[in-house]
Amino acid sequence: MIPRLKLYSGFILLAYVIGHFINHALGILSIEAMNAGLRIIDPVWRSLPGTIILSGAVVTHGTLALYGLYRRRSLSLKTWEITQLVLGLLIPLLLTTHIIGTRVLDDTYNVSGDYTTTMLVLWVFRPDFGALQALTITVVWSHACIGMHMWMRLKSWYGPVRIWIFGFAIALPTLALAGYVSAGMEVLELARIDGWIQAILASYGRRPEMTDFVLNTKDQIQAGMLVTLAAVLIARAIRAAILRKRHTTIPMRYAPGDSIITINPGATALESLRAAGIKHASVCGGRGRCSTCRVRVEEGYDQLPPPDENELKVLDRIGLKGPVRLACQIRPSSELSVAALLPPDTSAQRDMQKRDHRQGDELTVAFLFVDLRGSTKLSEDRLPFDVVFILNQFFAELSLALEETNGHYAQFNGDGLMAIYGLDSDVSTGSMQAIEGAKAMFRRLEGLNARLVGEISEPLKIGIGIHAGEAIVGSMGPPATPIVSALGDNVNIAARLESQTKDFGVPLVLSAQTAEYAGIDLSSLSSREVPVKGRDMPIQVYTITHPEKLVRGPV
Repeated sequence: MIPRLKLYSGFILLAYVIGHFINHALGILSIEAMNAGLRIIDPVWRSLPGTIILSGAVVTHGTLALYGLYRRRSLSLKTWEITQLVLGLLIPLLLTTHIIGTRVLDDTYNVSGDYTTTMLVLWVFRPDFGALQALTITVVWSHACIGMHMWMRLKSWYGPVRIWIFGFAIALPTLALAGYVSAGMEVLELARIDGWIQAILASYGRRPEMTDFVLNTKDQIQAGMLVTLAAVLIARAIRAAILRKRHTTIPMRYAPGDSIITINPGATALESLRAAGIKHASVCGGRGRCSTCRVRVEEGYDQLPPPDENELKVLDRIGLKGPVRLACQIRPSSELSVAALLPPDTSAQRDMQKRDHRQGDELTVAFLFVDLRGSTKLSEDRLPFDVVFILNQFFAELSLALEETNGHYAQFNGDGLMAIYGLDSDVSTGSMQAIEGAKAMFRRLEGLNARLVGEISEPLKIGIGIHAGEAIVGSMGPPATPIVSALGDNVNIAARLESQTKDFGVPLVLSAQTAEYAGIDLSSLSSREVPVKGRDMPIQVYTITHPEKLVRGPV
């Protein structure tokens, strides 16, 4: 509930700010254009419903921000979090004078000001306040943009429209500042006209005591804000001192690294990791939105409080099962052991674009095995440096072929590799991409052979086997350098098909099942059966002499 309230109140404030900035931008035309825009926008927010909504959003957003600051057990934050927090704390102090000098003053003294009177004060009577107002525009917008970016980058639609949103984020405050300056210069020119200032003040109904009211009220409110902030910080310090005195800390074992860290009661696992200086993924900054801080609870899962509605929604959204929780949401009260499921440098784009298979999934995907023929002969009469140089070029071309066709490198075996296709799509798409990956490898190998003429006695050749089916996919290998790979009978079949390219004397052996998934037109080819170790029944395959001719059949 709290994250939603903060988000929704932020949306209301953002809507107000955008409308205000658009009104400022009209100053590029004239101050009268600003007043015309004000007569359209202002009644919305000055109405009783508008006043209740806007005031409620201000109080809610500010209160929840202070509550969040108090609730944090650690202020070890990322740079963007610190920036947003500092800017957020500055905004009320910067806006106090402006709000009192416009809305509060108008309501208290039953007067009605507009941009003309406001700009007269800011540019003629109190240019120091005018400079402060320009700074406030920048601070408010920067705070809002950080918050919106961190929320939107978790959305799948953000990537394609990001450049347009970025352009809007730059253009709007720029136009607002330009309008503000243009209107200010216009007021300075008008102020040189004899009697103009007096006429404006008279029409506004200015009284001598108004200035003292604004300054005194501003000082009182700002002092109250600072006292409130100080109270929150003091409360945090008192709580920390009490916890230190009680020595009531909770041990947590963290993998990878098998580190032991201490958790203060009420602190989240993520806060404790940060306080200990351990890097852990958290794209949204611990707001329970992105799921990148997820951990597998290996010990102590049953002693954790159950996930709340927000955490359950995130876990369900990405289909996580078993003892998996969000590190930013769990507040351990007893000893536990957790393991990270994502690398600490995980980005929003990586998490959105690719499903996470690190905790293990049973998936139907396509497997491609490729092997370099005659690699032993390649090392004859060559220095080790020459062999490594040629192999590095060979694997570079294979890597580019995988990148072109959305293949995932999963295993290296000296003179070949295994790739997985379909991790981020269905098996039909993955099977077709695997075939395209094989074609790209043959094409790139042809180009490499052309470059190596004179370096090698005969062209490099490869054999490729492709098969699709179910397998266990997950993060495997040493904790420091794990890699997403796969295990299962279908993986072994793909490897077997690659070895069959030698027996059949063809560059590619494709299983009939994969061809069916991909919808390949094989009307001109005949299938054959291949025995597979560990299986009673052989499998049907196609031996492909010209892989480049493989295309989809009619739908």
